Amino acid sequence: MRKDLTNILIPFVYFIAGASMLAGIASTFYYKEDLGLTIVQVQFLASMSIIPWSIKPIYGLVSDRAPVFGFRRKPYLFLAGILGSVGYLSLATWVQDFRGALISVLIYAIGFALADVIVDGIVAERSRSQKEAGKLQSICRASLLGGGLIVAYISGVLVEVIGARNVFLVTAILPLFTSVFAIIITEEKAKKISFSAMETLKKVFGALNKEIVLAALFLFVWRATPSSGGALNYYVIDEFGFTPEFFGRLVVISRVMGIVGVLVFRKWLLSIPMRKLLTGIILASVILSLPSIGLVYGWYEYLGMSPQLFAIADELISAPLTEIGFLPLMVLVARICPKGIEATMFALLASIMNVGLAVSDMGGAWLVSIFDVHQATETLAANYTQIDKVLWIAILSSLLPLPLIRFVPDVRAKGEIVTSKSGGTSVATPLDDKGKDIA
Repeated sequence: MRKDLTNILIPFVYFIAGASMLAGIASTFYYKEDLGLTIVQVQFLASMSIIPWSIKPIYGLVSDRAPVFGFRRKPYLFLAGILGSVGYLSLATWVQDFRGALISVLIYAIGFALADVIVDGIVAERSRSQKEAGKLQSICRASLLGGGLIVAYISGVLVEVIGARNVFLVTAILPLFTSVFAIIITEEKAKKISFSAMETLKKVFGALNKEIVLAALFLFVWRATPSSGGALNYYVIDEFGFTPEFFGRLVVISRVMGIVGVLVFRKWLLSIPMRKLLTGIILASVILSLPSIGLVYGWYEYLGMSPQLFAIADELISAPLTEIGFLPLMVLVARICPKGIEATMFALLASIMNVGLAVSDMGGAWLVSIFDVHQATETLAANYTQIDKVLWIAILSSLLPLPLIRFVPDVRAKGEIVTSKSGGTSVATPLDDKGKDIA
């Protein structure tokens, strides 16, 4: 009998997604220097790239209800890998302007979002307690960060050595491993299913209750607060000369400390009441986002530090706390999914968060436009005089979800609540800059 490798391969799909962050630094310099895109255009690209993640319920619905050759998972996971590869290959070859970049970004985003839906459904099915959900999410998250860590430093070096386009060419190989995993995964053929979108949607919306709707509202507002987006990246490149290699160092620190954050969450924070944990996260996100303001105001000079060392210190503190902030959201989503429609409901709630993230990027673009923050062009000098206002608004907006925390349900299982009361849990470790990430 063929051994079932599905449980082993699930983290590997996340690992490949993390390793694809090889293109992250390349994208920043590719948009800025190769294509000459403005900060607003980069923000718009970021917002549009979230659209494929915001329609995840469609992928879940099709995967659940429309088997291909009798299989509901393998063919879609195979296609996801192909799309991811084609998107990066396009950036490496024919793209010359904003429109081409937008098409390519949408293609690879669809690929990664589709793969994410397939594996998220499996994770949701096995999340029967807050603790179990936290363990599963932390394993997947650690795999994602591990993949990103392996390529972190070299991602910056490669931009300098072979150029951004060639980095995209190398990255295009990675999603193909997802297609290989799809072939290896063991899946029983599904019984004949009549594709009835209306029937499935009725089941999903029929399962919506006040608790889920209010939790979804909190998730949306949490993610929708505006960000500073690419403005800060452009600022540190132009003002301090941050190089691709230095960005690579920052990414290495971010990935290592991010894994530390996952371990801290898994070890000490799994059974803390969700409202208490999220309150600490939101309040701390304001305080721990202040170092970004410090780069603009020159606080590093008072500390006798270089801007580079100041940025490294900021990353050491903020990176683990970012992960501690993101994981509770995924646990909350996994735990409130009604039994029997886990995959579709998980995708729906994750999509609500991603729509919020798109709104956040558009809000950041609006702020940059309002305060006329832009890099140098052939006809205009760079203008970063009001970037501090953009950052202050983005940071303080983190407080907006606070009034909605009272609507967040306690998602601990009965046994966890008893254990928590008798054993006494520690206070939630707070975190950084909104914990924003694609779900």
